[in-house]
Order: sequence, then C-alpha cells, then structure tokens
Amino acid sequence: MNYERTTLPNGLRLLTTSMPGMRSASIAFFFMVGSRHEDNHVAGVSHFIEHMLFKGSQHYPSARAISEAIEGVGGVFNGSTGKELTNYTARVPAEQLFAVMRVFADMFRRPLFDPTEVEKERNVIIEEISSTQDDPQEWVNLLADEVMWPALPLGRDDAGTVDSVSELGLEQMLDYFHTFYRPNSLVISVAGNIDPEQVRQVTEELFGDWEPSEFPGWSASLPPVDVAPVRMIEKDTEQTNVCLTTLGTSYRSADYFTFLLINALLGDGMSSRLFQSIREEQSLAYDIGSYLNCYHETGSLVVSAGVDPSSIDATVRAILVELEHLCTEPVPEEELARTKAYVRGGFLLGLEGTQQVASWLGSQECAQHQVREIDDIIAHIDAVTVQDVQRVAQSCFAPQWRRLAIIGPDGTQRAGEFEKLLTGV
Repeated sequence: MNYERTTLPNGLRLLTTSMPGMRSASIAFFFMVGSRHEDNHVAGVSHFIEHMLFKGSQHYPSARAISEAIEGVGGVFNGSTGKELTNYTARVPAEQLFAVMRVFADMFRRPLFDPTEVEKERNVIIEEISSTQDDPQEWVNLLADEVMWPALPLGRDDAGTVDSVSELGLEQMLDYFHTFYRPNSLVISVAGNIDPEQVRQVTEELFGDWEPSEFPGWSASLPPVDVAPVRMIEKDTEQTNVCLTTLGTSYRSADYFTFLLINALLGDGMSSRLFQSIREEQSLAYDIGSYLNCYHETGSLVVSAGVDPSSIDATVRAILVELEHLCTEPVPEEELARTKAYVRGGFLLGLEGTQQVASWLGSQECAQHQVREIDDIIAHIDAVTVQDVQRVAQSCFAPQWRRLAIIGPDGTQRAGEFEKLLTGV
C-alpha cells in the first residue's frame, strides 16, 4: 500500500493514499479523545460533542445545512465516539472531496454549540442511552465491559449515563472541546482517486493556521482481579443474553497477533470452535461468537451468545470447555494454518474500498504512530506458533480473569452458582 505521510508545523498528521482505479474518495478524521479521557462527572461529553458538531457551524448553521452540503454532492458521512478516539468519516465522488473537507473544517473549527440545539440533543442522547435497555443483546455487551473494568473509564458506556448527560453544562462542554480539539490531536486520512499533493495543499489551507495546544492523556485502566466476577440483570426476555469475558491484550502488545488468531479459532466465523460446538453440535444457541477489545495498555476477549433460558448453564459450561481446550491441548497445525489463512484473507478483503483504507491507515497512525506494512502484518500472523497460542491462552483464560454478564429471566440470586462455574469450584 503506497501512502504518503505529512506532518504540518502545528502537529496535524495527514495520510494520503492514491487509488486511481476508484471513482470515490474517502476521508477519516481521528481526534485523539474518547470516553476514557472523561472524569465521572462529565461522562459522555466526548459523545455529546460529536453529536453537536453536526448541529451547525459558522458557514453551515444547521444540521440540515451540513447534511445537504455533503449529501447534495453525492456523499455519505458519519461520526462515532469510542474509548480512545472520536472519528468522523465521509465517502464522496472523488471530484467533491475538497468541498466536503471544507464542511468538516468549519464543523471542527467554528461550531455553533447553540444552547437551544444543545438542549434538544441532550434529550436525544438520553433517549439513546435509555433505549439500550430495550436491546438486551447490546446491553449485555456494555455490562461485560462494566464487569471487566468496574468503576473504571473503560467499563463505562461511551455515551455516559442519564445522570451525567442530564447535568452536563455548556461551559463544561466548551472547555472540553477547546482542550481536546486541537490540530496536534488530529489525524486525517484520505484514500481514493486523489492527487496527494492537492490534498496536502487544501489541508494546509483549511487547518494550517490552527494553533496547537497540549492536551491531557489518560490514566491506566487495568482490570482488577479481586472483584465480583458475575453481573446479572433480571429481565423478562425470550432469550438469555450472555457475555463471558476474559483478559485480552493491548494493540501494542507482542501478543496482539496471537490474540487475533485465538479469537478466530474460538468464535470468528462459521468454522470456529464455538460455532461448531455450541450451535452445530449441541444446538445450544443460534447466535454465538467472539470479539476482541484492544486498548493502549489492556484489552479483553468476549464470547457472546443468545440462548434459551433453560440452556444458559450448559452454554456457559460449553464455552469454558473450549477455553480450557486452548489452554491444555495444542492446536493442531492444520487447524492453525486454516485459521491463519482466514485472518489473512479477512484483513486483505477488508482493504478493498476507499473508506476501509482511509479508516485503517488513520487508526494505525493513532494507535502506533506509524503504519505497519501489509507484508509485515502478514508475516506477524504467519509467525504465530502453536506454543504461542497455548501460552497466551493459559495466561489470559485463567479462572481469576473470567467474568460473566447475563441479562435474562434468571434471578440475580443465581450469581453465586455462575461464579462457581467460572472458577471450577
């Protein structure tokens, strides 16, 4: 992948990738701020600001004006807030890229934060937070983070709480915005049918006079050991939604690629062990899979499933059996080779579109302060051994790291039973 990296004098980093065969261009803006930067009393402020930037700016004074300026030239756009980054993206016909860059520059540098719009959006966000409890599948994933990182920023919903959002003041929001929305906290990644030099010139025109400023980092948020390992919420649902979480790893760790393969072995795809065992062989669940959360200094692996309430005990046992197998039985070389091919293929296929390339390059720059070459990534995947898989599994799947989040009709008095299941007592 041929890309160019430019750092402006104010610290803004720009990545450009020319993809001449495409008709589109995609742009991703990454601000290095997210929910883990927040104190409890302003929880959700990063997400609130992300919403407000789409509500009007100096030259596009309403949400409608912003959307029409982008959609009116054939583009699509979005924003999202995570634990460590806030991301704004757009995909447009290539000849309209600079028009859309000007819209985003105005949003970032001259937002209105109109008090009336703030109050309207406050109600929208409170409804967004409340609606999570209407979707047990989404809610249980938030609960899984909470039980892994209790009372820590990584365990919070990125949107905050109803109480914190209700009490968040406009001045607090503006102080936070001016602290973190600086050029030296911004990575811009552009991919598609572009001229990199023209993109650099327009970026300097739009952002070059933006003054940099130091901004705070975050405190370490390592998962504690001696905590209650089970969180249950009793809810009258047809299915029980469950997440079994264990210790993961940082995206900066030497074991990151080993974890990618462990996740694929366990629950990524229909040939994975969890899918074959729990769905195909035992018919315990229709929906079963696993995913990774990777952060700067820590992470988690989460197995999620939706099951009939009568099958919850058997499903938890079956998941634990698969975790134990990775700890005690070396993965057959043939299975590991197939899994490597699956992970390599998923990685390569995921970089065929302009939006995927722009987002991947920008996220790499934010996480690593560099972009790994594709051949280097594939080499790291291929270098993982059977012994690596077993070593990492034994370390991170140990009983003291197992956590369980359950939402369903079972009473919370059963938490002790599930704790015994987790620890093998």
